[in-house]
Amino acid sequence: MNHITIKKIDKLLLRTFITTFILLLALVLFVMVIQSFFALFSDMAGKGLGIAIYTKLLFYLSLNTLPNVFPIATLVTSLIVFGNFSESFELTAMRSVGLSLQRTLRFPFIFILFLSVAIFYFKDYIYPSSKHKIFALVGDICKKKSALLIQEGVFCNNIPGYSIRVDKKLGDQAGMEGIIVYDYTKKYGTAVITIAEKGRLYTTPDEAYLVMELTNGHNYLEPLPPKANHAQPDQKPSFYRNHFATQKIKISLDALKLGHTNAKFIHDPRTRTRPHLKKMIEERAQAIVDQEAYSKSMVTQQAMRYHCTTAPGTQLDDQQAVGSASSQPAATQDTNFLLFRDQLIEKKLDTNTTSYTQPYGHTLQKRVVREALRRINKIKDTLIAQENDKALLSEGLSEALYERAHRLAVATQCVIFFLLAAPLGCIIRRGGFGISVCISFFFILLEYILTILGRDWAIAGTVSTFVGVWLSNFVLLPFCGFFLLKAQQGRGLCATNWYAFFVKVKKP
Repeated sequence: MNHITIKKIDKLLLRTFITTFILLLALVLFVMVIQSFFALFSDMAGKGLGIAIYTKLLFYLSLNTLPNVFPIATLVTSLIVFGNFSESFELTAMRSVGLSLQRTLRFPFIFILFLSVAIFYFKDYIYPSSKHKIFALVGDICKKKSALLIQEGVFCNNIPGYSIRVDKKLGDQAGMEGIIVYDYTKKYGTAVITIAEKGRLYTTPDEAYLVMELTNGHNYLEPLPPKANHAQPDQKPSFYRNHFATQKIKISLDALKLGHTNAKFIHDPRTRTRPHLKKMIEERAQAIVDQEAYSKSMVTQQAMRYHCTTAPGTQLDDQQAVGSASSQPAATQDTNFLLFRDQLIEKKLDTNTTSYTQPYGHTLQKRVVREALRRINKIKDTLIAQENDKALLSEGLSEALYERAHRLAVATQCVIFFLLAAPLGCIIRRGGFGISVCISFFFILLEYILTILGRDWAIAGTVSTFVGVWLSNFVLLPFCGFFLLKAQQGRGLCATNWYAFFVKVKKP
């Protein structure tokens, strides 16, 4: 058991690695959370939200960003720590006493393995809940804090179709005084101006509408200025005014929602845990099967109308099928029409005969052709709609499959980045923050681009879900092997014996 003993040098290396990792984790987390927060801040600014709301939002953003921060912190930490050890010749001293590179990387690697397992379970159970709560919180900000859209002393144009101004907002944030409302939602080119002494703003119990309850005011109705080419010089503008004691203005809350918060919530795979994802995948796969079965049955039912199904013994000759129908009852005419259709499909009617001069000639032919074309177009439109629905279902299924597999891929990225950055730090022998960040930026950008491409390709069905999920890891894995080999040999990235190489090439 001597080979697993933790020596003092291992404790030093592990303590340095963990300390640096925690510091960089906090730094990267802070930067990414602030970036995400300011992406939402432009939509929330000016609503008078309290510190508690912002704190809660920052907390959920931290939980949502944390899985993506761990791989970045692992990459930068490995470069800095092992670059410092190599720059100060401590790794050289370790090798001089018989510690190989694999032995040096053992305990930091074990730490990263435990970290990857923790990230996997975090991504599978805590991350979906935080994602859902972010969606719900932003939705609540839109619905429950809509009264705070209106500021004192200025016209608020945040609500489409309305321009609102209040002189004073009361302490409860719902009451207002000195209210002016310009309503441009009316038809026929008119604008309604409402002036009220007092009022209050609230949402309906179902949170479907925002209600302005006004008291003691006037409504002024006037047409909007006509365009120059429609203006009439002798026409006098009309003007209407009425007084009210109380009045309610209902505004649809859909106009107040943020543009990017119309998420799928429960139907979004990112908000589901692994058991729920499994159920979602089964439901969407079954929906695709049902959709295909419905399309086939619909086509079969429509096509059966044009199968040659005339029973033996009931077939009439050509003259009977196209004879005069003026003296026949309606039921007989319908029977003759069906027989004519079947005979036309079976090509038993001579299209060059003069029988089409009879009442059941050209008229029936046109009716059959028109009916056939109508049904064909109907089937075509239905199939196109069914195909579009199937494409949406397939995209949803691919998205759920990708999300389930991506959670393991994110945890594996920590191991990949460690195996890439630790030997690279030993090679470059630079432990400063600057060179480490520059190198990390390249690999992080490469990983991000490959991840986005893999996700888009997997959801679109261009590649399989497995390839789309693991694309970035597969591309970075050869770098890990190359850097490990170079670090084990103690050579630089470009330290190649080109003379020996060309001698081997020229040697017969």
